[in-house]
Amino acid sequence: MKKSLLILFLSLILAVGMTAPGFAGKKICKLGHVNSPASIFQFGAEAFKEAVEKELPDWTIELYPAGQLGGTLAMIQGMTLGTVDIYTEFISVLADLVPEYKVFAVHYKFDSVDEYELFMNSATFAKMNDKMIKMNGITNIGNMRAGSVYNHFSNKPMYTVEDAKGVVNRVAQMAPLVQCWLAYGAKPTSMDWGEIYTSLQTGVITSIDNPILDMYDEKFHEAVKYVNMTNNLYNMISYNTSMAFWKKLSDREKDVFRRAIRVASIKGEMEVKRRLDGVKAELKSKGIKTIQTDPSGFKKAVQSNINTILAGDKDAIAVYEKIMNKDF
Repeated sequence: MKKSLLILFLSLILAVGMTAPGFAGKKICKLGHVNSPASIFQFGAEAFKEAVEKELPDWTIELYPAGQLGGTLAMIQGMTLGTVDIYTEFISVLADLVPEYKVFAVHYKFDSVDEYELFMNSATFAKMNDKMIKMNGITNIGNMRAGSVYNHFSNKPMYTVEDAKGVVNRVAQMAPLVQCWLAYGAKPTSMDWGEIYTSLQTGVITSIDNPILDMYDEKFHEAVKYVNMTNNLYNMISYNTSMAFWKKLSDREKDVFRRAIRVASIKGEMEVKRRLDGVKAELKSKGIKTIQTDPSGFKKAVQSNINTILAGDKDAIAVYEKIMNKDF
């Protein structure tokens, strides 16, 4: 009898252990990004936090802007190790982890944020995400609209691709980005986000491309003379998470997190529309001239050099061709 009771007791303990949530006490999610507390990244993170905590009062979303959890590489490593829960950034920063992700760092492949979003909801990207999970334990759980089209701050006007020759342009530490700028005849220089402001001021670099609001919020405009409307990359802010963290969430919690990203996306897009015209007007008032760049030469340079830009990787080139053919 005692033996039977012991077996029953142990079985109950095992059952409880198997169904218990993966968190003890207050549930905490650490969300980090490298942009400033004034950025659209932080605006979206705060909207995400508010939406999650409203529906899941047992959760606290802790926000760490401005690289408080480390720089780009440190946070990517943190996700693979399970020490960073969510990292919000343009997904091109993951280009070195899965060959096909290199395509995100190639210029002039999407024609709009709408097209980018279609791709992120496609079967082609789903397969890429599955590969990222298997190889690195990282998954994309949603994407936020944030006026994420790259344009160009510089100290010389850029009317055509000819004007890019010799320009010392900051690029993120991704080979395809470097190769795109080399194809234009520029002198790309890789550096972390936190190094850019001082490098612009001291002349180490003479230009940078990113969404206008992101560059404005970091005060990069204080060291340049021109805004060149190159429209060379269309993006959304990707919410990437560690599978070690994601597996701990219940189905309901996962659904709430995904819906919170959609809320952040709607609010982020509205915030960009509210601010962008005012920022452009302010730049003009400070004597910073807007140039309507002709992209045709840039596009031709990318297409002519795509094998070099993607280092001959057949899988990445296949994805690029799907995008260019609108067949994804």
